[in-house]
Amino acid sequence: MSGQISRIGDLAAFRRDVTRRRATAVFDAAVLRATRRTIADVRRRRDTAVLTNVRRFDHAGARAGDLWIDARTLRSAARRCPPELRSALDRSYEAILAFHRKQRPTPIAHRGAAFREVLVPRPLARVGGCVPRGTVGYPSTALMIGVPARVAGVGDLVLVSPMPADGSVDPALAYAATKIGARGLYRAGGAAAVAALAYGTRTLERVDKIVGPGNAYTTAAKWLVSADVGIDALQGPSELVVIASKDADPAAIVLDLEAQAEHGGRPFAALLSDDEGILAVVRAVVSRLDRGDRAIGLYRVPSLAAAVEAAAFAAPEHLHLAGTRAARLVGRTRNAGAVFVGTRTAVAFGDYVAGSNHCLPTGGTARWASPLRVEDFVHWTTVVTAGPDVAAAARAGAAIAKHEGMDFHAASMELRG
Repeated sequence: MSGQISRIGDLAAFRRDVTRRRATAVFDAAVLRATRRTIADVRRRRDTAVLTNVRRFDHAGARAGDLWIDARTLRSAARRCPPELRSALDRSYEAILAFHRKQRPTPIAHRGAAFREVLVPRPLARVGGCVPRGTVGYPSTALMIGVPARVAGVGDLVLVSPMPADGSVDPALAYAATKIGARGLYRAGGAAAVAALAYGTRTLERVDKIVGPGNAYTTAAKWLVSADVGIDALQGPSELVVIASKDADPAAIVLDLEAQAEHGGRPFAALLSDDEGILAVVRAVVSRLDRGDRAIGLYRVPSLAAAVEAAAFAAPEHLHLAGTRAARLVGRTRNAGAVFVGTRTAVAFGDYVAGSNHCLPTGGTARWASPLRVEDFVHWTTVVTAGPDVAAAARAGAAIAKHEGMDFHAASMELRG
């Protein structure tokens, strides 16, 4: 797909484009080499290595003391956040909180004749959240990470985000960080920030899990450190598939496609429709708007049902069912990070104020992966207690253990029987 849309593809073209995109979405050798070098450097030189990266990529005049912003300084910076933006962030926070409170996991208990078993959710002790930065910081992502972490009961939450080019503290990000009770903000991004979270520095203690999106180097670093620290998912460039029926609003579709395309970093935005009129209008408008760096594709399908199956093959981050007939197919959808139903449900609502989480699986991983949620911030422990009627279970367990050559296992159970 290119910025200027010269043709409308068919279903086979859509599948080819999806397959080609997946093949090129894997970390290339250069990214992996650079990421490995950065991780090794941070493990060796800690904050000093991180500062080297910050000076190279973010703020040339950064000093060691600029890396860490504590909670008190964040509260001070948050006061400079404009009132209207504070109010909007408050509304977003409340919507996210209301939905994620419903996700709070509870113990699962079973009492049998011989044993009582309880599966107990316990909050992670320390979590690091990656908040990307474009020309400005993304306070919305801080909320998406911090709210479910706090609902889960995480004790220590720190954020990492690239330092602004002028070295200032972003008031909007500071306000969001304060809302979620972050202990502080480590102002670095990419592989260096991930390595600092995974292995610790003089400034940062190592965390139990790293969550949140970032650039290709952030994602590659999360993958490389995942043997030593938990991660949520490998979140790549943004994706949207729109399935539109004849009664959908072409203007709304154009805005949704362009909204995803403006994320940058090789996003993927596609429209599937069985209506020639919708496709023609969207093609004409998008072709005028595009500047050559948009990845928007238009595809004609034989039926909306076929479009739903094609979307399941793509397993996109976002799926939008635009129009009445398309919306009726919501029950048949699968393999999408988030589904937005009806023309009025802009996909962008999910990024800010719907209450759903915008940290979503990408690159086809929605076939098995899920949105960021409260359960991502807990781990489960099984608690087992033997009851008075354990003798029969002990005999059965011992028989299996002896078959497997585990004589001491068998003896330990027989002693209790």
